[in-house]
Amino acid sequence: MRGSWLVMSALVLILASALALALPVDHTDNQSSGWKTVYAIRDYFRPVTDYFVKELPSKTPSDVADDVHEKVTDVKEWAQENEAIQGLVSSLVPIKNWLKEKADTLKDKTFQDMYDGVKDRVLTLDEKVATWIQDSNSN
Repeated sequence: MRGSWLVMSALVLILASALALALPVDHTDNQSSGWKTVYAIRDYFRPVTDYFVKELPSKTPSDVADDVHEKVTDVKEWAQENEAIQGLVSSLVPIKNWLKEKADTLKDKTFQDMYDGVKDRVLTLDEKVATWIQDSNSN
């Protein structure tokens, strides 16, 4: 499921980028920094634009799926070799583990059980806070 979501997201991103950058650009004001940025971005995405304009019309949906799978695999391999991305992923491992533990704990509980557990904790907290306040006022 996660893989198909990733493939669809990548395909939508590629399609949107290609369509946006395939639009004609007015070259009359190419001295400003804004136009240089647009040109740089357009050149960066040129392979994607070329794919949609030149190759896509002759491809079958199966060919497109194979192309997307190949590119997603390339990006996955690149990400696995990228130190910055691996550092980010490593820093998120404790959060992932914590979420998994919480999900494992809750997966077999009913909503009524969860509600009762929260209700009991809130009542206990309320009693502790009230006791602390009363003790503080009596001193």
